[in-house]
Amino acid sequence: MTKDDTAHPDSDRMPTGDLEFAGEEDTTGQASPRKDLGSACVIGALAITAMVMSLRLDIPGNVFTAPGLLPFVTSLTLLLMAILLGLKAMQAGGARDFAGASRRATGTYLSGEEGRRTLLLITIITAYVLLVGLINFDLRLPTPLFVFRLSSYEVISIAVITLIMRLFWKAPLLRCFLASLVTIEFLAAVFRYAFGILMPESF
Repeated sequence: MTKDDTAHPDSDRMPTGDLEFAGEEDTTGQASPRKDLGSACVIGALAITAMVMSLRLDIPGNVFTAPGLLPFVTSLTLLLMAILLGLKAMQAGGARDFAGASRRATGTYLSGEEGRRTLLLITIITAYVLLVGLINFDLRLPTPLFVFRLSSYEVISIAVITLIMRLFWKAPLLRCFLASLVTIEFLAAVFRYAFGILMPESF
């Protein structure tokens, strides 16, 4: 055994050649033009949806006091950034076989269990939002001490959150229901009695 061998006992495992330190901010190679184009499409769709929903909000005064003004401006800014990102990605060749690459990436993502669970969660949340927007009632149940109020938001939220917790938390159904019940009723009570707002506000 020579002196050089003893100086570096792990020399056979050490890479040779020039080494360059890559800091935490070095993101080279993590994004491709196709990924940028896909991100631009998703962000643009979300921005347009938020803009449409903000325009549907009631305007109690003038346009400068409209509750949808800030969401509209924010969504418009995101849309402009998505357009710029998409144009830059297309100039870099991101549009070449974009549809085919998207289908292959989607198939690969959904082939895994985590991808399917994420898709299920997105579906449940979408159904929840639609149910809250379509169903609207406010029940008043008199008791010896006070009138208990129960809104459609509370009923739907308790049911959906119980389902989500049961599917993803894997806890007993009763525990999921109690956790959902306490959380939703506390949130609804704060808005109803502290702020005088019946959740959710309609758009």
